[in-house]
Amino acid sequence: MADRTEFCAEGYRFATTDDAKQALLEKKKAAYFESKLVNRNPQNMLSVYDKILDEKVFLTPAGWEYLKRLQEELRLLGIEEEKIRPIPMYVTFVHHNNREEASARQRIKPAKKKDAAKSRFIISVLINVILGFMVAAMFVISLNSSNPNILNYKKNIENEYAAWEQELTEREKELRLKQAQLEQDQADVEADKED
Repeated sequence: MADRTEFCAEGYRFATTDDAKQALLEKKKAAYFESKLVNRNPQNMLSVYDKILDEKVFLTPAGWEYLKRLQEELRLLGIEEEKIRPIPMYVTFVHHNNREEASARQRIKPAKKKDAAKSRFIISVLINVILGFMVAAMFVISLNSSNPNILNYKKNIENEYAAWEQELTEREKELRLKQAQLEQDQADVEADKED
């Protein structure tokens, strides 16, 4: 049979070595918190105490002893009793084979996870629909844009070349008119010289 001393830590005998190791670890955590609470400001100590409770740092009696000392110190420093939260016990100390308790546990059923999965599915579908509308809107904007892009480059380039061609045709007409007028003016000047 294994030596029972390996289950002992901080004056407690635990059922498993893991629990004993946890108690030793919690003793180290308590020493760490003590080193950080140097100035003993009551409000800072209360916030550290609350944080320790919220994060469930201490799970063995070794850690609970430290929490109990912190409670007493907070009382001595003048913190109101209502502000000091009780130390939660996450274990059961009395075990009964009571049928009434067992039947009560059978009646209490955890919430179904289908509701959470169903709501996540609905949210996912809604997000996908919104993203689909956004993609369609981007295509519409791209098609109607005056800047050439992958969707409308052919139409935009053809329009640009047509505009250039029309501009060149107009300039050509203007040049021919001016040239004809120059030739007419030269003919008039030569006719005047002959007279």
